[in-house]
Amino acid sequence: ALRFGPLPCLQDEVDVLGYPTGGDSMSVTSGVVSRIEMQEYVHAGMGLLAVQIDAAINSGNSGGPVVNGNLEVVGVAFQSLQSAENIGYVVPVTVVRHFLEDVRRHGGYTGFCAMGVKLSLLRNAAFRKSLRMEEDTAGIMVRSIEPVSPAARLGLLRRADVITAVDGIPVQNDGKIPFRRGERVALACYVQTKFDGDTVRLSLLRDGRRETADVPVSIRTPSVPAHWSDAPPPYLIASGLVFTVLSVPLLESWGAWGGYVNDDLSYLLGLMNGHVRRTGDQVVVLSNVLAHRENLGYDRLGDLHLVKYNGADVRSLRHLADLVGDHRGTGG
Repeated sequence: ALRFGPLPCLQDEVDVLGYPTGGDSMSVTSGVVSRIEMQEYVHAGMGLLAVQIDAAINSGNSGGPVVNGNLEVVGVAFQSLQSAENIGYVVPVTVVRHFLEDVRRHGGYTGFCAMGVKLSLLRNAAFRKSLRMEEDTAGIMVRSIEPVSPAARLGLLRRADVITAVDGIPVQNDGKIPFRRGERVALACYVQTKFDGDTVRLSLLRDGRRETADVPVSIRTPSVPAHWSDAPPPYLIASGLVFTVLSVPLLESWGAWGGYVNDDLSYLLGLMNGHVRRTGDQVVVLSNVLAHRENLGYDRLGDLHLVKYNGADVRSLRHLADLVGDHRGTGG
């Protein structure tokens, strides 16, 4: 059995093992670590620490181990950059270990933690001056706070707070923190090493005063889910109107990232950056209209956000089903 090894360093040589397209026997592809930073994980729909290597990762390589010279597993191959040659990405061993520890603690995968805030970089000197930051002070600004996050519920952070350090680690104006000698990573990479309920101590600059806050981290619930964990998407049909939950796969099926389609779709795409107001909230949309005598003339409607039903705010697809059931039960 292969053992886990340490996180590789820049310019370390690694081998990608797998069964890519082009043959039946195991393939071994050698490469060099060229970058370690946060990247978007296509399947997860979120940014996590990733290792970039100059070995090609083709169909069939995904999920295969990446080993160092001592045959220790330092990561798992998972995606490549289609617009370039010989650029592959590896899930680093630190992320793999976190995943396994998450499963051990909770009996299954729960996710990676966040502070529940949106942040603004402070590269602009005038912007920093408006926040009463001294010339030798660096950090990033809290732009908004998710209402369901512990930071909001406990009143620990405010808009325009400047985070200057996390657990004593200085934060630079570009949102990066020191990682290893000569390397830096995004602040989120550090927060993602924590587990649900852990706290991080933030050094803050608030209205020109220095303060500290112990902020619990938690699993973030996106307003628009990136996937359904291989399950069919939920839907509700009422009088031929097909309602579902706005998700990344649904937006992709509508061509939302292929350029301008219409104003309705552009509005829905903008909801990707929204906050979940209450636990369990979903964005319910009208996706299609089936032929039915009760919806005559509505057949061209679609890609619409359902905000209210009979004057009641629609919180989720389950809530909509309850509202429809209550309405029918009253004979309406």
